[in-house]
Amino acid sequence: MEKKKIRINWVDIVIVVIALIAIIFAYGFTNKEVAAETKTIRYTFELVDNPIGFTDKIKIDDDITDNIKNYYMGKVVAVETANYIEVIQDIETGTYKEAVIEGRETAIVTVEAFVTENNGNLNVDGYFLVKAGLEVAVKGNGYAGRGFILSVERQEEQ
Repeated sequence: MEKKKIRINWVDIVIVVIALIAIIFAYGFTNKEVAAETKTIRYTFELVDNPIGFTDKIKIDDDITDNIKNYYMGKVVAVETANYIEVIQDIETGTYKEAVIEGRETAIVTVEAFVTENNGNLNVDGYFLVKAGLEVAVKGNGYAGRGFILSVERQEEQ
């Protein structure tokens, strides 16, 4: 029995090239990103376990960035000071309760930022993800801290 040899001619090559071009064109046509609309949000986060006076360093109109990846996070619009509270175990009763820690404070910071929404995610400048409950590491001019995003509010267009 004699084996058949596969012979490729120039017509076969042209057909394969045309098919590849058609596939690439179809992929590019159907997978276009939708132009993202920019929206304004305000989100609030807490910076916990800071020395007394830390909150005084945070000023309104400060630009803040992510301390890990250096992403822009927005502009500070409000700052509040709160007691630093930890959950501790009461040894006598065996229960857990909240206790104010002396000499420490919590900074509650509200930031305004322009975001794009993509698949339900809000991203400042397309990079920094904003979702309630996410841990943040923040740095500004002369301060840095860690905490969690407490709330996210969409601003009405004017």
